[in-house]
Amino acid sequence: MEKLSRRGFMKWGALATGAIAAAPALNAATVESEKEIKWDAEFDVIVVGSGLSAHITSIVTAEGGLKTMMIEKMSRFGGNSIISQQDFAVMGSDIQTKNGIKDSVELYVKDLSAAGRGFNDVRHTRRIAENSNRAYEFARDRGVKYADKPKHLGGHSVARSLQTIGGGGKAVQALHKHYLAQKGEVKKRVKAEEVIKDKAGRVIGLKVLEKYKFNKKAASDDRENTTGKVKYYRAKKAVVFATGGYSRDAEFRTIQNPMLALIKTPSNLGATAGALKSMMKIGATPVQLSLTRFSFGIPTEDLKYSMMVDSNTAERITNEDSNRQDLSNIILSHMLQTNTKKYPVLIFDSTGFANSHDPHRMNKFLKKGKIKKFNTIKELADKFKLPADKLQAEVDAYNKAIAANKDAKFEKDFTKLNGAAAKKAPYYAIYASPGLSYTQGGVQVTPNLEVLDIDSNKPIPGLYAVGEATGGIHGFSRLTSCSIPDCMTSGIVAGESILKS
Repeated sequence: MEKLSRRGFMKWGALATGAIAAAPALNAATVESEKEIKWDAEFDVIVVGSGLSAHITSIVTAEGGLKTMMIEKMSRFGGNSIISQQDFAVMGSDIQTKNGIKDSVELYVKDLSAAGRGFNDVRHTRRIAENSNRAYEFARDRGVKYADKPKHLGGHSVARSLQTIGGGGKAVQALHKHYLAQKGEVKKRVKAEEVIKDKAGRVIGLKVLEKYKFNKKAASDDRENTTGKVKYYRAKKAVVFATGGYSRDAEFRTIQNPMLALIKTPSNLGATAGALKSMMKIGATPVQLSLTRFSFGIPTEDLKYSMMVDSNTAERITNEDSNRQDLSNIILSHMLQTNTKKYPVLIFDSTGFANSHDPHRMNKFLKKGKIKKFNTIKELADKFKLPADKLQAEVDAYNKAIAANKDAKFEKDFTKLNGAAAKKAPYYAIYASPGLSYTQGGVQVTPNLEVLDIDSNKPIPGLYAVGEATGGIHGFSRLTSCSIPDCMTSGIVAGESILKS
C-alpha cells in the first residue's frame, strides 16, 4: 500500500482514499489474443458517455474520419450536461473584446489555482486556460449559441463567463446534430461493463450490456443490476471514458467521505461510480476521490446577510460569511457531531433579504416555497420546529453583537452586512442544505488525457478519459463556470491526440 500511495498520490499532491484497494488490474479483463473474443461490432473509437465532453471528443474524431461510436447507459443522452446552466469561463473571447475586458492566461490560471488551493495539477489548469477560447469557437461554429455579454462570477478576477443560450439542453442538442452529420454513431441503453486489454496491455475494446435498464431503486445499480445482453465492441484506436462523476452514488461517495451520506445532489440518476471502477480494475490511478464541490440553491455570497442556527437547539453554529466549500463542510460536520439529519436554518431579516446580489433568484425560491416568509420570529420558529424561546434569545444576542460591532462567538465582520441583522420584519428562512454538484475525483491523466497506470505511472495504451471522469484537475474546489471549459478542452485535446496516434 505504501508503494501505491507514493506513486499514485504523493507525486501529484493528491488525497489518498481507501478506494485504491480496488486498483490492481484484474486478469479477467486481459486476453492473450483478440481471436479469443468474437467481436459483435468494430469501431475506431468508442466514447463512453454522452454529455458535453463526450460530444466534443466524438465530433473531433468523427470529423477526422474515424468511425466513432458513442454509447450511453441511460435511456436518453446528455448526462448532467443537459441539466446544466452551462456558464462557460473563456479567456480572450471576441465577447470579452467587444466589452473592453482585459484578461490573460496567467490571470485565469491564478483564479483556477486559488480555488484549487494547491491540489490542482497546474498542467491541466493551463490546458483549460490556454484552450478555452478555442473550445468556445469550436462549439460556436458547430451551433452552440452564447449571449453577447460576459458575466463576472465569484472567484474570477474579470468578467469572462459566457452564458450559453438555452443552457445545456440546447448546447448538447446542437452538438449532437452536428455529430450525426459527421456520420457519428450513438447507442443508448448500452453500458460499458468491462474494459478489455490484450496481452501487451493495450485497451482493445469493451464488454458491454445492450438494452440495459437502469434501476433507480437499487442501492447500487452497478453491483445489483443484471439487465442487458452481453456484447463485445472492438476499438481499433481508443476507448474514451467521458462518463462524468459519481455524485449520485451514495454508497461510493460515502466510503470516500462519510459526511456525504447527509447530502443531496441535483445530478442525473446515472452519475454512479461504475465507469470509474471499470477503469480502476485494469490499473487506472484514482485521484482525489474524497473531494467534492458543494453548492447552495441561493447565492452563497448572500449567506453573510443571514444567521445560521442549529435546527434542534436554535443556537447559531458558525460565521455565515465564508465560501461554499468551507460552509458546507462546517454544516455537514456539525450534523455528524450532533447526530442529526436536519439541516441548519438560515434566517434573513427584510434588509438582509433585500441585499441579495441576485434578487430574481431569491424571489424565485420564495415563489416556489423553498424560502418561507414570516411576520414574527415566533411564526418562523413554529414552522421550522425550533424552540421559540431559545431562538428569540439567540436572535437578541445576535442583534446585540451587531450593535456592538463585535462577534465574540464567531468573529464575523459585521461591517459587511449593509444594515442586515435579525430585527426587521418580515423574516425569511430556508434550510442551509448544501448540494453535491461536482466530484473532483477520477482517474489520473496525462496532458493528452491518456489514463495513467497505477504501477508504471505510464499511459495505458488506447485508454483516455475526459471531463469529470478525470481527477486532480481542479483540486480542492472547482471554480464556478469552469466545468464547461474543462469538458470542452479535454475533449478537443483527447480527440486530437487519438487522431495523431
